Amino acid sequence: MQALDIRRFTVILAILSGMNTVLADDLELAKNITVPAGWKGEQIPLPPSFAKEMQFKGIEEARFSPGMFQEKSNTFFSYFFVFKIDPGSELTQKNIERELLMYYQGLSRTIFNSRKKEFDTSPFTCKLTKVIPSDSQNIYPQGLTEYSAKVKWTEPFVTQKSQILNLIIQAWTDKTTGHGYLFVCVSPQDFKANIWQTMRDIRGKFHHNLRK
Repeated sequence: MQALDIRRFTVILAILSGMNTVLADDLELAKNITVPAGWKGEQIPLPPSFAKEMQFKGIEEARFSPGMFQEKSNTFFSYFFVFKIDPGSELTQKNIERELLMYYQGLSRTIFNSRKKEFDTSPFTCKLTKVIPSDSQNIYPQGLTEYSAKVKWTEPFVTQKSQILNLIIQAWTDKTTGHGYLFVCVSPQDFKANIWQTMRDIRGKFHHNLRK
């Protein structure tokens, strides 16, 4: 199947989100994200229109690897996103599992529906496992919790086949503003693959920028 062009995907995201402007107050999150050449991205509101049942409210910044929609690429469907969540949401393991599951269910269902195909997303799963974060640079915010996770779903954009996504999730709450944050790295690649080091480097720069 022909790979989906990144420009077409960003158009899809804009349609799904119902958002075509970026609020000035939301620019701060994007300014803290630095990516290598070739990475593209988008901002959408939370909850997105493709998963209105989500309880987290705020914004999402997503950045996609150059091979995101190239099935033969070793960075196929490799990307990361950052949720900035309005104060008041508890970032418990249970809540994060619920929100991410609804996110992927809604995304897959909406894309299949846009192709006039009904699709049952009830078999999808999202399972988090708490891990000890490695913070050699001492840059992580106080109270940060890290998880590894697996999402079993059907990739709707390119292959339309079952896929297992590996995730590394960092969750914390800003003690000053009360905003919650999720930094989520995603790839079907094994955790030893090079793409994970690339995303860890990007994440490290993000934490550095937040501290400035």
